Amino acid sequence: MSAFLGPIHYWMYDKIRMQEELLRRFAVKGEQSGWLDSAMSFVDDENRPLEEIIDEANIHGWLSARIESVEKRYAELTVKILTGHEERLEELKAIAYGLGEEQAAAADSSAEQCYKRIEDCTLNGMPCDGVNIVTDKSEGHFSWEQRFDVHGDYWTQAGGRAEDYYALRNQLIAGILSQTKFTLTIPRPNEYSLCQG
Repeated sequence: MSAFLGPIHYWMYDKIRMQEELLRRFAVKGEQSGWLDSAMSFVDDENRPLEEIIDEANIHGWLSARIESVEKRYAELTVKILTGHEERLEELKAIAYGLGEEQAAAADSSAEQCYKRIEDCTLNGMPCDGVNIVTDKSEGHFSWEQRFDVHGDYWTQAGGRAEDYYALRNQLIAGILSQTKFTLTIPRPNEYSLCQG
């Protein structure tokens, strides 16, 4: 491991690659279903170890640029798939759920362990952005607030709807929770809770 790279940088890279994988699966579905001719042009298949590709003189900037790139391509591809064909959202939600299932939290996970697994698999800007703030936690319950939206602008700039991003993310999370006793609830906009189902 590089002297300059710490666990948080590898964690962020894994989160970026998770979103890249979801994007790749949408692109494959788009081409196989004949929805798009060249969906794979949105895909970045880079999977070399982080220490081989990161700019160690600008670690934060490099990771931020990768986040912006995958968020932009993910929004552009998905909006292109859905424009004029909102019914396709259900098929994309099934793909997101399936990827979540592959990353599922262990069946005996506590609420906090489930939240950690969700955080491992979802991208919410850089840690220093402080997007999610934990508001309540116990063995059987975990709540957090999303203080601001780091995703919606990518979707509106691509001509789409931010709510489609959240519908897909919620299915990814449902897949992650699929083996556990917890479900995701959204009591108010931008407030999330893991409750025993």
